[in-house]
Amino acid sequence: MSDTALDAHLADERSRAVRLLLHSPLLDQSADPDGFRLVVRHHGWLTDWFETACGWPLVVDAPAGFARLAKRRSAVDADRPLRRARGSGRPFDRRRYQLLCLVCAELVRRPVTTIGLLVSAITPAAGLDSARHGERVAVVDALQTLIAWGALQATAGDVDAYAESDSGNAILAADTARLHRLLVGTTPPSRLPDDLDADSEAVIVALSIEPRYGDAGDPAGPGSGVADDEQRLRWVRHTLARRLVDDPVTHLDDLSSAEGDYLANPAGRRWLRERVAEAGFELEERVEGLMAIDVDGIATDRLFPSPQGNAHQLALLLVDRLVPATPEGRRAPVALSPAALRREVDAILERFPVWAKGSRDGDGPDRLASDAVDLLAGFGLVRIEPDGTVAARPALARYRAGEPVAAGGQPNLFEEPR
Repeated sequence: MSDTALDAHLADERSRAVRLLLHSPLLDQSADPDGFRLVVRHHGWLTDWFETACGWPLVVDAPAGFARLAKRRSAVDADRPLRRARGSGRPFDRRRYQLLCLVCAELVRRPVTTIGLLVSAITPAAGLDSARHGERVAVVDALQTLIAWGALQATAGDVDAYAESDSGNAILAADTARLHRLLVGTTPPSRLPDDLDADSEAVIVALSIEPRYGDAGDPAGPGSGVADDEQRLRWVRHTLARRLVDDPVTHLDDLSSAEGDYLANPAGRRWLRERVAEAGFELEERVEGLMAIDVDGIATDRLFPSPQGNAHQLALLLVDRLVPATPEGRRAPVALSPAALRREVDAILERFPVWAKGSRDGDGPDRLASDAVDLLAGFGLVRIEPDGTVAARPALARYRAGEPVAAGGQPNLFEEPR
């Protein structure tokens, strides 16, 4: 193999490893043995790349069979909640997050236990009532999440059986090395000030502080001190790269003045292009913003468009309402008030009378519309204003609904089958 071919092969392997870790920040050897071998093979290069590009530490524990990328967001992201491993994959609620943390804390102290002993240990701290079915289901959801992460094993018994009865039991064995790597914040919760209100947003801010940037990222100054030029440069590079490789789209009007100035500098734009290329993305640059496209779909955790239920279908059908075509054929983003949005949804439901039958009565249309709009907002395609107005963003013009038909010349998807 020539040097040029070898370099291209290495670059391809490394870019695939980057995107694998972006998709699965806790990469388990048993779940993806080929991907894990790729990460182990390029461990040194990957560690340097993630540190240089995003400021994210990478730990690869080959004997223990896992790799942990400590992804930290430049801002709190409520669009990617932890989802339940069982059932329909609904998002975790506050109670499940609480129980997950308490379960982890107890498993660190007692790695081998049973569900019964585990629940007994956390009951005083959580006020857990094991006689209630909902509480037992929440415990099982926390345990199944840890099992899915490879941080817990049920060596005997059935974990799901506990959801049906508090007499259900299983022997649990925790991987403490993985448990210790779950938290990625630079400030441990145990070091938060005692006078900090545990229910306030100040807790999130305090846990998210990264002292390495000084106060570069927050003019209000919650960091460790005034930032010097090196800290400012490091912060702006890392926040831009984090946005670009971890979000569907980066709009320039969402950036701070420091980030915008860096992108306006040819040297800054070149640095970002090089990092994106090394990760195997194709960078799409527009007047309104940037998008890193993974043509292989390796790093992609969510798809749009996607045939994943009525909310996805409605979101696509709303595209042409939010980015209508002018008489000249140009498409321009518009905003829909809550009342206008409801009229559009009603018109769609009337157009397809046999579709979404479970969302037509009572507040069903409003809930369906809310789910569709939240989906579009999660992809950065619309902005939801404080009054509920839905404003289309430029990236939404990439899509067009067209006529919903099935492949192979089948009837319209929303028509009654004959």
